Amino acid sequence: MSADSSTLADPMTPPRPEAPHFDPAKNAWVLSRYADVWAALREPHLWPVGGKREIQPKTRDDAGKLKQRAAMLDALSAARLEVWRPRLEVLTQSALDRLPTGRAVDLFGEFSLPWGLELAMLVTGADPADSLRLADLGGRVFAATGAESTDTALRADAAAATAELERMFETGPIPMGEPAFVALSQTLPRLLANAWLALVRHPDEYARLRAHPDLMPGAIEELLRYAGIVRCVFRRATANVDLGGVCIAEGDLAVLMLASANRDPEQFPDPDRLLLARPVTSHVALGTGRNSCVGAMLIRMAASVATGTFAAKFAEAAFNSVGGWRTGSSFCFPASVYVTLRCS
Repeated sequence: MSADSSTLADPMTPPRPEAPHFDPAKNAWVLSRYADVWAALREPHLWPVGGKREIQPKTRDDAGKLKQRAAMLDALSAARLEVWRPRLEVLTQSALDRLPTGRAVDLFGEFSLPWGLELAMLVTGADPADSLRLADLGGRVFAATGAESTDTALRADAAAATAELERMFETGPIPMGEPAFVALSQTLPRLLANAWLALVRHPDEYARLRAHPDLMPGAIEELLRYAGIVRCVFRRATANVDLGGVCIAEGDLAVLMLASANRDPEQFPDPDRLLLARPVTSHVALGTGRNSCVGAMLIRMAASVATGTFAAKFAEAAFNSVGGWRTGSSFCFPASVYVTLRCS
């Protein structure tokens, strides 16, 4: 993982979208316009790759779809979400009630990270007695995200933590329990921190959301568009692909710049403004098509519960500072988000 990027004016703002081109430094085709990224995500001959930028056939079927996708979608069905939602509302309210109003609060460290752990324990059915051990293992796995390939010690530790998590969840109720736990306990809290940072930096929009809580479904989509933490994803061509005026040859690597696509003015007018009333239905923060995020419904539900409860409780969340940024090959999020809260 790279060092903090505090010197950047606003790391949340991605590069401007541009025509597809080959980047020799990345040894990959770069796709950043919305139309090109949307098409690439739905292209059957552009397959997802792992950390070493190689296709992982053990986890994919002959068409490139995740083998356990159907089982995961069933495990995270709308019916399951309706069972989890009231329990999540209770633990969210309890966690927010513990936040002080007499000092600056780190929304990531003091709320979203412990909140994400509780959600992960709920969804995966993990033993509460294992929470501290699971939190440590999840943190070690996530620590290697975006790490340099030469950092063998960090990657080895993450691999060991992954193996232990897989053993702990191999008989659990959720398929792919290890990645599900890491996603909910580590990735989702960072996504929420990014989203809430955007929200508290726009006090007029925060006030609008408090005054019009019915905006919440669309507001979550706008926050995902504006503040998603996954900046790009990687694909490898399994056949020649003509896309955006270029030919991506079989075997070539492609980088799909999600964040840039989500700020494409051809798709989203005035894209660098956060507008919670914006009618957003087609961002690519969670992918699209057959390789879209299997936990998308859960992410939306959890983010909606947390954000709605937060806005209802606090009349003001005055932004103080960001305690540095964490950036890697495919993500960007704040290490901490300090605010001063005032209750309704």
